[in-house]
Amino acid sequence: MIEGRSQTVIPEHRRDLIVPALVALATLIVFSGALRNGFLNWDDETNILTNPCYRGLGWANLRWMFTTMLLGHYQPLAWLTFALDYLVWGMNPFGYHLTNILLHAANAALFYKVALCFASRPTVGPSADRSLSPGILAALAAILFSVHPLRVESVAWVTERKDVLSAFFYLWAVYAYLRQHLAGRPSGMGWKITCWVAFALALLAKSMVITLPAVLIILDFYPLRRLPGDVRQWFGASHRRVWLEKLPFLVPALIIAMVEYSGERRLGAILTETAAAHCARAALGLTFYFWKTFWPVNLCPLYESPIPFDPFAWPFLVSGAVVGIIVLGLILSYRRWPAGSAAWACYVVTLAPVLGVVSFGSQLVADRYSYLACLPWAILTAAGFGWAWQRARAWSRGFLCLGLGLVLAGLIGSTWRQVGVWHDSETLWKYTIALRPRTSLAHNDLGVALAGQGRLEEAVAHYREALRIVPDYADAHYNFGNALAAEGRLDEAIAHYREAVRISPARTETHNNLGGALAGLGRWDEAVVQYREALRIVPDYAEAHNNLGMALAGQGRLDEAVLHYREALRLQPDYFEADNNLGNALFGQGRAEEAAAHYREALRLKPDYAQAHNNLGSILAGQGQADEAVAHYREALRLAPDYWEACYNLGRVLAKQGKVDEARREFREALRINPGLEPARKNLDSLRNMNGRP
Repeated sequence: MIEGRSQTVIPEHRRDLIVPALVALATLIVFSGALRNGFLNWDDETNILTNPCYRGLGWANLRWMFTTMLLGHYQPLAWLTFALDYLVWGMNPFGYHLTNILLHAANAALFYKVALCFASRPTVGPSADRSLSPGILAALAAILFSVHPLRVESVAWVTERKDVLSAFFYLWAVYAYLRQHLAGRPSGMGWKITCWVAFALALLAKSMVITLPAVLIILDFYPLRRLPGDVRQWFGASHRRVWLEKLPFLVPALIIAMVEYSGERRLGAILTETAAAHCARAALGLTFYFWKTFWPVNLCPLYESPIPFDPFAWPFLVSGAVVGIIVLGLILSYRRWPAGSAAWACYVVTLAPVLGVVSFGSQLVADRYSYLACLPWAILTAAGFGWAWQRARAWSRGFLCLGLGLVLAGLIGSTWRQVGVWHDSETLWKYTIALRPRTSLAHNDLGVALAGQGRLEEAVAHYREALRIVPDYADAHYNFGNALAAEGRLDEAIAHYREAVRISPARTETHNNLGGALAGLGRWDEAVVQYREALRIVPDYAEAHNNLGMALAGQGRLDEAVLHYREALRLQPDYFEADNNLGNALFGQGRAEEAAAHYREALRLKPDYAQAHNNLGSILAGQGQADEAVAHYREALRLAPDYWEACYNLGRVLAKQGKVDEARREFREALRINPGLEPARKNLDSLRNMNGRP
């Protein structure tokens, strides 16, 4: 595909090290802005922030990595790299982004080696008189790939580690295959084994690389010429070996395909659509990635599928026509320009898993899907530059260099800006809404980001907009309910939780939070039903066990409450709220010593837990340890100055110690915080009578 000459400007042994190193360095610099980015509330939260399972390399961690289908994906190799990140960096996003960037830079260097295999072929190109060396053209192809803004989503989004990791092994497999046959020793086992192992590792990082065997067959056609130009001759006896050597690749491919499909199906992400809808998605996808490669403007993190989906809308019809024209043109130029047909075939085959034959999720297209699929366009663009350079006059080559420089500068500038879009959740979703205002997921997730900053009114506005766009959006109802509950509007929150349950009845968090809102209104029986339903769906849900314990305690069923608190602590030993609640239940049963032990454990886990300080103070006061009790009450008030229970309890202990003035001050403070606290008023009146003055 790439034209080049056999002699090189840099000696070959030095070129093999220096040029890919420079390509990798340039890539690192262009994407270095991602090191300032954080985690996002789009899958990063589920995969990284709230997921303790990947944090370590113990047997339990490894077993989870190789068996989980979290969010519907099987990616054990990606989980291993996240585990290593955690061991080195903890929860600092800098390290996770650094790994993504380093992998992308390694891919750029490896792609240089792949492109060099194409550029060094003596059969590539119409002329042996070449003006640019293969190394220059291969470096240009690698740079065009690596600094392109379509790469940003795969690199700047921590969750998409699987893209850059699977691409590394994919490129390694392609390079091994090319080296195997370019070396003229197709029977050699070393490169064959390397190719198969790299493919297997790529599959363990991301299933989209499943199409590699088909890509290798296309490479057998061009540039390797192991298959003739006449497709009818491909299946003859003389070419049987080409097909048989692909059989070992089918075994891991089929296994991963079944595993991935089952995971997506369990998640409910597979869409059932008409044949026309599948064809429309495929045509739009093929046109979209091709167009954005050569005109990468207005790139968006999320391109949601229109609702309702009309396969006969004009964007799909135009895309179908464009694809038809491209295919017709390639058929007509098939013999004169086989590189074009091979590039298009590789492009289509690589995209096949995400073209809508099986539709996953709500996205119509995604920038990240272009990571491997658009490699042929980088090679062809570099080849085109080499072709133009060879035919240009000396005076016009300066304009060619200027044009190339402007293109690269534009790509680099666009990539740098696009990396900044992924800086944080608020920036990401505001950018998305600016480009595509009717993206319901963007409004919902922006609402979540704003709610996390305490900006509930702004969050509610975006939840409303998300529901205006998609009324049956379960996540938006759930998050809307959370915001209303945080504002104390429990009746409204319950309505949204119930709607979320209606749309998505298997979501445990919705049942749990609905139970919390019902409990907040004292509707204990209904709360217990919701908590039990959450535990029916996920029996090991520690938070639901704790909350069910609270609801049972609210009904006076302390024995049952204790059992659920203990189960919550078995599932999550560092669950300090469960320790505190278990202490409350034990205290209610008259088991003060056991209760004190759990309050102390809660404080060991969270020393600034004001409620546990207050509760432990009450135990100590009842045991006659007044000074220790006072110390805990004062610490509770230091941590939570408006904690009226601690004020009242402190006043009672001080009064018993005869510290009347201090006790009076605490009772007055408790009444200021909670004017309806009659026990504090009675105690204050009693102290006034004792002292004979107001």
